[in-house]
Amino acid sequence: MPRRYAYRCELLARSLDGTYEAILATYRAPTPRLAARWARDTAGRYAELLAPAPAAPYLGGAPLIEAPPEGPRPDVKLHAWADSDERYDGVLRTLAADHTYAFTVTDYGARYEPRLNPLPVRRPPQTPEFTRPVAGRGRHRRPRVLSHFPTASLCR
Repeated sequence: MPRRYAYRCELLARSLDGTYEAILATYRAPTPRLAARWARDTAGRYAELLAPAPAAPYLGGAPLIEAPPEGPRPDVKLHAWADSDERYDGVLRTLAADHTYAFTVTDYGARYEPRLNPLPVRRPPQTPEFTRPVAGRGRHRRPRVLSHFPTASLCR
């Protein structure tokens, strides 16, 4: 029987001196294609957060300082990686061979790494079955008629 895998996808941020690590995003994908798609979308989203447009509404008019052009630009590398079909195919081939895929970009204070790890799965994921509620049980009961109130005397 062939071995089945799920894929743990995460975006890590690590300090350059190795003293701090943070998980920025995680996802568990059932297929290599969904894992690669998540990595592509997440890399693009975080590239936008690393180098926001000055008119971005979430900045609220905060002052921005432009980075020097010769400095590290992780946002450019993340965008290039996310927009490349060849790299997307490389991720799919790596995951199909049951290997971990990781890509690292660096700026002045941190390393950012999208990482996709295959995880062995004991049994295939099960899809939930739709079941109708059983009459008379749970919150789908019919309303009870309260017979201890004399309705005839209230209607006079």
